[in-house]
Amino acid sequence: MPISRSMIVAALLGLAGCSLTIKPQGQGPQWIERPASDLVETLGAPDRRVRLPPPSLSTVYLYLGGAQPGFAICEHDYFVRGDTVIGYSEHGTGPGCNRTAGRVGE
Repeated sequence: MPISRSMIVAALLGLAGCSLTIKPQGQGPQWIERPASDLVETLGAPDRRVRLPPPSLSTVYLYLGGAQPGFAICEHDYFVRGDTVIGYSEHGTGPGCNRTAGRVGE
Protein backbone atom coordinates (compact mmCIF):
# COMPACT_ATOMS: atom_id res chain seq x y z
CA MET A 1 0.00 0.00 0.00
CA PRO A 2 1.58 3.28 -1.09
CA ILE A 3 2.01 6.03 1.48
CA SER A 4 0.83 9.44 0.36
CA ARG A 5 2.98 12.53 0.70
CA SER A 6 0.39 14.17 2.92
CA MET A 7 0.65 11.30 5.41
CA ILE A 8 4.44 11.67 5.53
CA VAL A 9 4.19 15.44 6.02
CA ALA A 10 1.58 14.99 8.78
CA ALA A 11 3.81 12.47 10.56
CA LEU A 12 6.85 14.77 10.37
CA LEU A 13 4.86 17.73 11.67
CA GLY A 14 3.56 15.58 14.51
CA LEU A 15 7.09 14.58 15.48
CA ALA A 16 8.34 18.18 15.28
CA GLY A 17 5.54 19.37 17.56
CA CYS A 18 6.35 16.88 20.31
CA SER A 19 9.12 19.02 21.75
CA LEU A 20 6.70 21.92 22.20
CA THR A 21 4.41 19.93 24.47
CA ILE A 22 7.11 18.72 26.88
CA LYS A 23 8.20 21.23 29.54
CA PRO A 24 11.94 21.78 29.81
CA GLN A 25 13.69 21.11 33.11
CA GLY A 26 16.34 23.25 34.79
CA GLN A 27 17.74 26.66 33.97
CA GLY A 28 18.68 27.71 30.46
CA PRO A 29 17.65 29.04 27.07
CA GLN A 30 15.40 26.04 26.41
CA TRP A 31 12.58 28.12 28.00
CA ILE A 32 12.54 30.65 25.12
CA GLU A 33 9.16 30.72 23.33
CA ARG A 34 7.58 28.85 26.25
CA PRO A 35 4.93 30.15 28.67
CA ALA A 36 6.33 32.02 31.67
CA SER A 37 3.69 30.31 33.81
CA ASP A 38 5.33 26.94 33.00
CA LEU A 39 8.72 28.40 33.95
CA VAL A 40 7.41 29.52 37.36
CA GLU A 41 5.57 26.24 37.87
CA THR A 42 8.75 24.24 37.22
CA LEU A 43 11.46 26.46 38.78
CA GLY A 44 9.38 28.20 41.44
CA ALA A 45 8.78 31.91 41.87
CA PRO A 46 11.68 34.11 40.76
CA ASP A 47 13.77 35.80 43.44
CA ARG A 48 12.99 39.17 41.83
CA ARG A 49 10.87 40.56 39.01
CA VAL A 50 12.14 43.73 37.37
CA ARG A 51 10.06 45.70 34.87
CA LEU A 52 12.26 47.16 32.13
CA PRO A 53 11.75 50.90 31.50
CA PRO A 54 9.75 52.11 28.47
CA PRO A 55 9.71 51.59 25.56
CA SER A 56 10.30 47.97 26.57
CA LEU A 57 7.27 45.80 27.29
CA SER A 58 9.27 43.12 29.10
CA THR A 59 9.75 42.00 32.67
CA VAL A 60 12.90 40.20 33.79
CA TYR A 61 12.53 37.20 36.10
CA LEU A 62 15.76 36.85 38.12
CA TYR A 63 16.76 33.54 39.67
CA LEU A 64 19.68 34.14 42.03
CA GLY A 65 19.97 30.81 43.82
CA GLY A 66 19.58 32.43 47.23
CA ALA A 67 22.33 35.05 46.71
CA GLN A 68 22.07 38.82 46.45
CA PRO A 69 21.94 40.41 42.95
CA GLY A 70 25.45 40.62 41.52
CA PHE A 71 26.85 38.04 43.96
CA ALA A 72 25.29 34.85 42.63
CA ILE A 73 27.60 32.14 41.33
CA CYS A 74 25.35 32.06 38.29
CA GLU A 75 22.38 34.44 37.99
CA HIS A 76 19.71 33.37 35.50
CA ASP A 77 17.61 36.13 33.89
CA TYR A 78 14.52 35.37 31.82
CA PHE A 79 13.05 38.16 29.69
CA VAL A 80 9.26 37.80 29.61
CA ARG A 81 6.78 39.66 27.43
CA GLY A 82 3.13 38.95 28.17
CA ASP A 83 3.29 35.32 29.30
CA THR A 84 6.05 34.23 26.92
CA VAL A 85 9.76 33.92 27.64
CA ILE A 86 11.51 35.82 24.84
CA GLY A 87 15.11 35.86 26.05
CA TYR A 88 17.61 34.34 28.46
CA SER A 89 20.84 35.61 29.95
CA GLU A 90 23.14 34.29 32.64
CA HIS A 91 26.14 35.81 34.34
CA GLY A 92 28.26 35.21 37.39
CA THR A 93 31.53 33.69 38.55
CA GLY A 94 30.62 30.07 37.84
CA PRO A 95 32.45 28.26 35.05
CA GLY A 96 30.52 28.43 31.78
CA CYS A 97 28.03 30.91 33.20
CA ASN A 98 27.90 33.27 30.23
CA ARG A 99 25.11 32.17 27.88
CA THR A 100 22.73 34.60 26.16
CA ALA A 101 19.90 33.69 23.82
CA GLY A 102 16.77 35.21 22.31
CA ARG A 103 15.69 38.82 22.66
CA VAL A 104 17.55 40.17 25.67
CA GLY A 105 16.87 43.71 26.86
CA GLU A 106 13.78 44.25 24.72
